[in-house]
Amino acid sequence: MPAAFFLRRLSFMKYFSSALLRWWLVLCLVAPAFAATDAVSESKLIPVEHFARQPSLRAIQFSPDGKWLAALESYRGRMNITTVEVATGVHYHATEYTDFDVGAGYQWVSSKRLVFSLIDTKAALGVRHGGGLFAVNVDGSEGKVLRPTSLICSREWAAGCVRWISPLRRLPGAADEMLVMANDRSARSADLYRMNTRTGRMTLVTTENPGNVIRWVTDYDGTPRAALSADGLAMRNTFWYRDSAETPWQQVASFDTYEPQFEPLVMTKDGTLYVASNLESDKMGIYKFDPKTRRPGEKVIAHSLVDLDYPGILQLNEERELVGFQFEADKPGAYWVNPHYARVQATLDRALGEGVELLDVFDDGRVLALQASDRDPGTYYLYDEHKKQVHELYRPRDWIKPEQMGSTRVVRYKARDALEVPGYLTIPAGKEAHDLPLVVWVHGGPWARDDWGWNSYVQFFASRGYAVFQPNYRGSEGFGLKHMTSSFKKLGQAMQDDVTDGVRYLVSEGIVDAKRICIGGGSYGGYATMMGLIREPDLFRCGIDYVGVVDLQWWIDIGYTDFNSQSRYGVNAAEVHLKRAIGDPSKDLTMMEANSPRLHAEKVKAAVLIVHGGLDRRVPIVHGEAMRDALRKAGKPVEWLVYSDEAHGVVKPENIADMFSHWETFLATHIGH
Repeated sequence: MPAAFFLRRLSFMKYFSSALLRWWLVLCLVAPAFAATDAVSESKLIPVEHFARQPSLRAIQFSPDGKWLAALESYRGRMNITTVEVATGVHYHATEYTDFDVGAGYQWVSSKRLVFSLIDTKAALGVRHGGGLFAVNVDGSEGKVLRPTSLICSREWAAGCVRWISPLRRLPGAADEMLVMANDRSARSADLYRMNTRTGRMTLVTTENPGNVIRWVTDYDGTPRAALSADGLAMRNTFWYRDSAETPWQQVASFDTYEPQFEPLVMTKDGTLYVASNLESDKMGIYKFDPKTRRPGEKVIAHSLVDLDYPGILQLNEERELVGFQFEADKPGAYWVNPHYARVQATLDRALGEGVELLDVFDDGRVLALQASDRDPGTYYLYDEHKKQVHELYRPRDWIKPEQMGSTRVVRYKARDALEVPGYLTIPAGKEAHDLPLVVWVHGGPWARDDWGWNSYVQFFASRGYAVFQPNYRGSEGFGLKHMTSSFKKLGQAMQDDVTDGVRYLVSEGIVDAKRICIGGGSYGGYATMMGLIREPDLFRCGIDYVGVVDLQWWIDIGYTDFNSQSRYGVNAAEVHLKRAIGDPSKDLTMMEANSPRLHAEKVKAAVLIVHGGLDRRVPIVHGEAMRDALRKAGKPVEWLVYSDEAHGVVKPENIADMFSHWETFLATHIGH
């Protein structure tokens, strides 16, 4: 194993060389209670580089005992872990990678040791040979390669060594050990292992495995008590449960992937298993599991607008007691069952405004919080309950001035079939919501969603004077079962109507100038762009197809895409899902061809800009080339922009800045003043 992939301890006490240390020093100096920052106005146009630049520090965390702070900080050109001992200010560069970045999902094993994976953020999406699992002490000592990166694995280890591994949780009273999920025994099913992070030794915990497990739920001591398995070929999810480590697994229920169901989430210290269920409602709510009836019992929390169906919603303290819920509805929200957390949240909401997320709450009165909003990419704060003071710690994007950013409002409108569609509308700073040029920016997936918050793409458009509309069309995740399943085999049809109906709603409200509308988006958003130009040729003046799909049959049939060639449940599972959600070429070919943009280029009237990555394996560049050629053959105006060193999406800051500059010129030409 090359030495570069082992962790090395760095010298410490390099005062003022670390941003993390600098904001620790702020805590030792004077910080007024609830201080406000004066607004700064600048009349000149914000440079595109400001929207392309990456934050210099992120993912700040306290250790479990609150004695250490850790963060990812740019060091030697890469994001590495920096740690600070709170009591003394002694700090360490715990890692010093120069060829990889530490991933934002790093975790504490104990109050003196961390685990993390690696990612090459300077490589294109889809060709980032990172991963693996590594451990290190807070001072950079005793580094251990627990699992190599995929790059090292492919070069130097035996064939077949690449398996995925993921930290699950700390174990009570175990300073060096934690539970991890890994598929070492079977590529199609995860097992639980107890891993020693100093020796790398793994002890199998789930000797009894129901098979095809994608989620394990353990009790306080780390004993697996519930599991969720998924058969991608059969499109079925199965809930498993057992009363103790000595009893066998029992199948609680089995459901079609897209029918009402319930699934295990988290078990707390008192043995309560929390499950997500939509048996009573279209939206997933959280219930206590009744081990006697083997069904959801008492309802704990539900939301009228969104699903609450992922383990991270439930917030547990160090003793694995439930303290509350944090979720994403129209805006981020929290509901605290613990009175202490509720008081802290209310205090910081009054002091800082909306968008406060509690990261760590300690019994000694210290609280680490992150405040972010539609106009602010985020600021870390430390709140001292006893002194009633809140200290601004660090602004990872301190070059962004919130007063110069656009404000984002929630919009909800009726599609033509009466389905309610949620979305977001961003109004440029200093502009009235009246008669504005509009950029419709359609999210990818399509099984994803747009969230409320600061978005570099959206704010770039807004900084150039454009309102920005982000519709969460049917098929977007998290808005209930009907919202999801009503999208099946409706790409380019009802899904496209949802986008169009939202635009027409904004026009009818007088917010948007009907003669200055451009549509754009990435991946599925690129597909929606071209279908929008084809179905509504007189509505849009231009379109930005960003790494977009242009043929529905190709989406399924091109076997070398990363989506089609790999699947957690087997190589054919992706095809099973796509045939159900998009269409089956053997049965639905006429429909699929009618809604494949490359076959209808002659209907396009608007100017088109196509952007693609030369290394794209999710939507190969053949899609972009085919759309370009079809438009040229039809005599339509098209601009072609390729980044040979990028894949499915442009990620390198210099390339993002260049792309934004092209977009700026393109939009100004077609819908500018």
